Amino acid sequence: MKTFRPEQSPLEDQIVDSTLPLPNDYYFPDFQVPNSTVRNYVTDIKKPCAHVNGEVHTDGVVTTDNHSYAVVRGVPYEPRTEISLGMTTAWWTSPRGHNRHTVEHFMRLGIPIVSIGAEGSYRAKINSESRRDIDRFSNVSLATSAHNFHEILDYNDELNSEQDYSYQNLILLGESRGGMVGTGIAAFADYHDRNIVYSDLTAPCFPDKLSLSELPEMSAQLLSEPVQLVKLVGSLTLRHLIHYPPTLDLHPQAVAMNIATLPTLLSGQAGELGKHIPKNHNMHITTFHDDIVSNPKRWEEIYADHPNVRIKRIDGAHLTIAHSSTLGYIESRIFSLLTEIDRTNTMDPDKLDFTHVHLDDSDIQQ
Repeated sequence: MKTFRPEQSPLEDQIVDSTLPLPNDYYFPDFQVPNSTVRNYVTDIKKPCAHVNGEVHTDGVVTTDNHSYAVVRGVPYEPRTEISLGMTTAWWTSPRGHNRHTVEHFMRLGIPIVSIGAEGSYRAKINSESRRDIDRFSNVSLATSAHNFHEILDYNDELNSEQDYSYQNLILLGESRGGMVGTGIAAFADYHDRNIVYSDLTAPCFPDKLSLSELPEMSAQLLSEPVQLVKLVGSLTLRHLIHYPPTLDLHPQAVAMNIATLPTLLSGQAGELGKHIPKNHNMHITTFHDDIVSNPKRWEEIYADHPNVRIKRIDGAHLTIAHSSTLGYIESRIFSLLTEIDRTNTMDPDKLDFTHVHLDDSDIQQ
């Protein structure tokens, strides 16, 4: 666990070189694991929202590499399990709307969950000077996001050590950009001494660097997305229609960071991170038949030597991520896993039977 540092302030004038060698010389062939840590953690930047089954807390984090993150925690009053769900968000999405709905959904089911937003999702009052801004925009990467995700969870566990659960044992979720960062979160898990029992990623994009030859095909997908948007809107209830508009994060700070994030999304780092996920890791990847950017064939090649990785294609395009049926499939797999954990009384993935969790799940239904 990392040292608890409540006295530090997000206004400290320090710029940390996040590429310095680590004490243990823990390297991947293609890049170093960043060495940033939590500089400041502010609890309840918004008033906690009480529900019948639990509370939702929104916190703010600033890390030593000058990035800021919103942290949304779903805390059930009576957790049905000691394992937690952890997720990060899709590109251009805020902690509200669709992502908030996911947090509230699993919290109501009695499952602790934390959602960590993208860089810039917390509006921290960081001094704006050219060197600091250049540093912040230039060092954003999928590896940075993945490493800081772990650092934030470690810090949160120390801060809330009295809870009946921790983020030490985790079920990992992620959609689109969140799925891409998820490959790094899973790859770095051992380094951070975290037990990721299972990963359920939806439509992770660009396993390889985008090439100009792929642009015409990408343009064709843009034409199919409006059809999926119509289907999505048609499936939403009035409550959801009111709930979903805040999903997009158009705050200037978030817009700047989303633009700065684009090069790493297109760089192929998601695939490079994926290659470092342990061979025995259990992971389900959902892709869509009309979603070219997810490139399921390439993910299948990357995970060809991972016997417990299943890549499942279902109907839809990229925006089908937000369809209620997609969440329903994820929920079904998670409850199958919780049933298996209850049956075996262990969170050791090597001692769990994932056959009916995701390796042979719901073929007729999907």
